[in-house]
Amino acid sequence: MDTRTLQDVAMELTAHERECAVYRDMTRLQLEKLEGRIKRLEVLIMGSTISTVSLVIVVIMKIV
Repeated sequence: MDTRTLQDVAMELTAHERECAVYRDMTRLQLEKLEGRIKRLEVLIMGSTISTVSLVIVVIMKIV
């Protein structure tokens, strides 16, 4: 049988909540870093798409 008192359980729960708060903050920071990287990739993809379309238009104009 469990011999922990209500105070012991409350202390464990407080410690667990503190650890979860740290983990949640770390996760939030990692997600923010990933958002920045994704935005940079989006800009890179848009830029390369515009360049490719422009090049195709220039080549078609020279052929015609």
